[in-house]
This record gives sequence, C-alpha cells and structure tokens, in this order.
Amino acid sequence: MGINHSSLSDKRLKIGDVFTPVEWGNFAIMQFDIFTKWMNGASVFDPTMGEGNLLDSLVIHGVERGFSITELPLKNLYGNELNSTYCERAIKKFQKKYGIDMSSNFSNCDILELEHKEYDLIFGNPPWQNFVDLPKNYKQKIKEYFLNYDLVGNSQSLLLGGSRIDIAALVIQIAVKDFLKNNGEAFLFAPLSILLNDGANQHFRTYKVNDTPFSLVKVYDFNDVDVFNGIATRYSLIHLKRDIASTFPIPFERHEKGKWLSLLAKPLFHLTDPLSIYDIDSENILNDIVPIEIDKESVPRQGINTCGANKIFFFESYKEIDDANCLVNESITLPKKFVFPLITSKNFKDDSINPRKWVLLPYHSNGRPLELSVLKSYPNLYQYLFKHQEELRHRKGIMIGSWLKKGYWWALLGMGYYNFMPYKIVWEAYGKKEFCPLIFDGKWQANQSLQAFIPVRTLREADRVLTELSNPVIESYLLSLKMEGTMNWAQPGKIKKLINYKKEHLTLFD
Repeated sequence: MGINHSSLSDKRLKIGDVFTPVEWGNFAIMQFDIFTKWMNGASVFDPTMGEGNLLDSLVIHGVERGFSITELPLKNLYGNELNSTYCERAIKKFQKKYGIDMSSNFSNCDILELEHKEYDLIFGNPPWQNFVDLPKNYKQKIKEYFLNYDLVGNSQSLLLGGSRIDIAALVIQIAVKDFLKNNGEAFLFAPLSILLNDGANQHFRTYKVNDTPFSLVKVYDFNDVDVFNGIATRYSLIHLKRDIASTFPIPFERHEKGKWLSLLAKPLFHLTDPLSIYDIDSENILNDIVPIEIDKESVPRQGINTCGANKIFFFESYKEIDDANCLVNESITLPKKFVFPLITSKNFKDDSINPRKWVLLPYHSNGRPLELSVLKSYPNLYQYLFKHQEELRHRKGIMIGSWLKKGYWWALLGMGYYNFMPYKIVWEAYGKKEFCPLIFDGKWQANQSLQAFIPVRTLREADRVLTELSNPVIESYLLSLKMEGTMNWAQPGKIKKLINYKKEHLTLFD
C-alpha cells in the first residue's frame, strides 16, 4: 500500500481491548455453522484475537459435541494479536487446556503490518475505538491506512468529521482485503455505528475495499443484551462475504425483551446511507416517502454551538431596561439587538411559547460576526466579551480555531444568514423517540445538537414544510434507523435525505 513504517506500535499498546465471552463466541458459531465449515477443512483466522477466546470457543464447541482434541483440526486455527501479554496468554491457554503448541499459528503483530496470508474464514472482534481517541503517536502513524483502505475521502477528513470513524472499520477492511480468500466469509463482532451512524462511517458502507467488493449478508443487533459486561457501545455480529456485492434488503435480527425479532434492513436512498431496519409490513410505507421540496437556502441546520462557552453566551434571565438595552442574569447590561431567546425542551411541551433561556449573538443579520470596530461601538457588549477574552481564545477545535486565527475570538459555530431568517421549523434532534417539529419565528435560536431546524422566509412556506414534515412516514423513517433516544435521533443529515432542492428559476439573461 506504499506505507513502510519500521514499527507502527508499541506491543504493550492496548486499543479497544474488550474480549468476547466464550458463550457469545459459541452463539456466533451456532448461528453461522462455523464449526461445520472448520471441520470440513476451512482455515479460521482471528486478526485481533486478544487472549484467543473466539478461537477457543470453537474448540469448546467441538468438545461439547463429543469430539476429542485429536479429532479437531486445531492447526487450522490462526490468530494475531498486537499486545504481547495477551498473545502469550493465548498461547499458554491452548498449551495448558489442550496440550497444543500454537506459537507457530499465533502471531504478535499489528494487523496493519502483518504479512498478508489468505484464510477461508475470519472470526473476530476488532477493537472498537474512534480514531480521535487513539493514542496520539499511533494515530499519526496510521492515518494513511484509513485513506489507502477507502475509509476516508482524503486525509483532511480525519481532522474533521472523519475523526469519529471507528478503528474497527479499518481492521475489517484490512481483514477482508488482505486476509480473506476469494469468496471467503467473515463473522465479526462490530460496533453498530459502522452500519447505523451518519457521517464518519459512510465510506465503509460502500462495501468495497479498493477494487474488492464484499457483501453484508446478515446482522445480529444485540440491542438490550449485555454481551460485553457493561460496555455502552451498541454492538452487533455481522456476516460478510468477499467478492460479492451487497444486495438489499438483508436479514436483520434484533434482540428485544428476551427474544430475537426477525427484521429486514437496507439503505433507503443511497448505498452508503445508514441501514433502515423494519418489519416486512412497513416496507411499502418506507418506499412511499415523497421528498420535501425546499429552497437551497433552507437546508436543515444544527443549532448554535458555543464550543464550550455556554456560560458566557447563554443566560438564565432577561429583563428590558429601555429601548436599546437589557439586563441578563440580573447583573449584565447588553444591547437588546444582540440577545435572542434560546429554544429549550420545555418550549416543545408548553402550549404557550415563553423563553426560559437567552443567547448572546455578536453578529450582523447576514450571519457574519461583528467586526472589532463595531463591537467597540457598543461599550457594554465589548466590555462583557473582553472580560472573557482569554477563555474564548482558548477554545479548542479545528473549525472554531479558524475563526480564532482570523482574530474573531467572540465567534460561535452554527452561525449564518439562516439564524436570522423570519421563520424556523425546529425539532428536537437529540435523545427523543418522537418527531414533533414546530414553527418558531426568526428571533428564536436552536441550541447546538439538541435541536435542528429548517429556516424559511414566509409563514406560508413554514406552514407547508411543517405539514410535510408532520407526515407520519417521516417519523417511521427516523424510527427505522434505530436511533431513538440517542444523540443521533433526528440530526440534520437524516432529514436532508428527505429533501429535494428547488431549481432556481432562470431569467432571459442566464
């Protein structure tokens, strides 16, 4: 792949080291008949084996079925582990339990550096950890691999939204491309985010590594089963097959209240979309979604993001002093024209809409931050912000950093002309199970990832868009993504898929 690092990582490194309980290894074996395939001569490889639990589960399964150790093809079991301690424990485990020396079958190496060898079956549990959370030195060394294995569009992506991509996706791509025979199969415990989340994992859902396609054959969503002893990550067991393109829908088994529900799953609009999960009776409903037409300027947006400075920009109380000024938090005088009501969850519950919080926006109505000279022309505003200058200058993040470098230390994110359009159709985008958009006039502002909105210019247009968004099929679509109650419930990216942008009218001079 054009990468030649002498050593990617310290072999004491621990990355997403959550070991698979043997009972769940046995579950996978039984669902996909892995044992029979192994007994019939298939080689089995675990690319990130930890202490060898999954490979051990095959042996345990065989013994429980009445086979002796000598009858089991242990020499067709292969494993690799980055951490030296874990690898040694795996070798000792097989030696002690079965009297078999597996040192020639088990390698101690980073899977990114391991010499390529092809196997019939991959059976593993790749480490789950977001790229952004990896050790700094290791992260720097492996960036190229995400690009070379088709997981980001360019290296800059890892600095932006792509930093949330899970290293499990990289291990899967490598395992399929470099360690699986033609038409080979992979059975992997993997975070559901690579199948269900927008954004960072989109490239994984091309289901292709360079020129090598693979199919997503079946998914088990553990949902309410505590497979990994209190680990909060939503986990799945997935079946992949190399050299065959995915065809949807696929079987999707989801555990709910003590039983497995047999559902279907497919991306609704584009191959790289998150999977929508539904029962057979709902398929026609989801197929009948009619896109909502809006102007390009009305693209769905996230709320205002202070980048960790809520206590500076958000206020708990507001009182008018005169035509030009207001008193916030009972002690701070600011120009009224820069203080706006901030939407909270209570505004979606009350019949009457009354502000509970307010937000300071030192911005022009075109969505550009005030210039320093303009800021200074409002002494109370400038003095208040200047008092917090050091804290505002030390905010972290690539995007806010670009504003800080330009000298706009009072800037926020999520700001533009759309914040000041006359009307907003707003919905709660975080942690909800129902989709209930409402119309707010333009002075109201949405709050970070808690809410999202569509800005429009007329009440008539707001009423039309609200009516179309209130169609029950929209909520059915959101529920099919299985993100209810999470931070990803109805973020703008999900709603954008339901929208067509109106073509601009051409004039005689165009």
